[in-house]
Amino acid sequence: MKKPRIFNSKFWLASVAKRAVPVVLAIVCAWIAGCAGCNPEPIPSGMSPTEGPETGGTTVQITGEKFDMKNGVTVTFGGKNAQSVTVPSEMQITAVTPGGMAGESVSIVVTNKGKPEVPVTLSQKFTYTDATPPTVTMNEPVDGTVISEYENSLNVMNSLSVSFSEPIDSNSVVVDVTVTKTENSMSEPMNATLSGTVAGSGDSVTFTSDMPMRAGRMYTVTVSGATDMAGNALESSHSFSFSITSPEVLDRYRVKEEDIQEENGEAALKRIASRPEIFDDAEMWKRLVAANQDDYIFDRRKLSVGQLLLIPRGRAWGDK
Repeated sequence: MKKPRIFNSKFWLASVAKRAVPVVLAIVCAWIAGCAGCNPEPIPSGMSPTEGPETGGTTVQITGEKFDMKNGVTVTFGGKNAQSVTVPSEMQITAVTPGGMAGESVSIVVTNKGKPEVPVTLSQKFTYTDATPPTVTMNEPVDGTVISEYENSLNVMNSLSVSFSEPIDSNSVVVDVTVTKTENSMSEPMNATLSGTVAGSGDSVTFTSDMPMRAGRMYTVTVSGATDMAGNALESSHSFSFSITSPEVLDRYRVKEEDIQEENGEAALKRIASRPEIFDDAEMWKRLVAANQDDYIFDRRKLSVGQLLLIPRGRAWGDK
């Protein structure tokens, strides 16, 4: 008679475990292999373009392999998320750049969203370019300035300056100056515009007029065309005005050394007649001769420093 088997639970569990281990290991290995195949590490190899404006919005095409079309991809530019990302194929990503800093070159990182996430950095970098137009920050004289001091009334000033928010190409700057007569002016301007040259470096330029800016005039300056070193142009023209008052009109004048130091006689009389406080017109020198010819010390061919001249005015002399 056979003896009945006695159930040994420990032996049974050990036997089951021994048989199950290979099966479990096989399942785990298959799962790991399958997961790795479902979400491989992306392999970005290039992008175009490699630069764009600092304001962002540049559409960049990233090429490579194994981009996750199912779960999607994240793309960062210098640590900032792209504005939008699409994955049309496993070999292409379309990303729109965020804003950045002009002149900065940043790294691009691509990451498949499926687990595990492995960020991969492109070998190329994206460079942000200057997209901000220059602006005028200062002009001299300041708008509305009234100049009333004279070192030499024939040449009150002959230059003005303009400063910008950034370095600009001085050759691109256009300065237009219009001239109008002020209320206290004694004569009309010879020209309605003032010609000159523009020169400068860095963020400022100087306009130097071909003829001096004279008393009794208002000057309106318009600046346009300025472009920065990246080619961004001034968005709108900049204008300012200033005026130069005429000194008090004289009815007597003492000859100064500067009047006769270069050439005496007719040339000196013309210089005196052209002074704003006299006639503001060199061609009126003959009126000086007519008014002073009865003075026994007056010699139209030779004036002397300190000599007193009468300045004739009024309707009798043809003034209005």
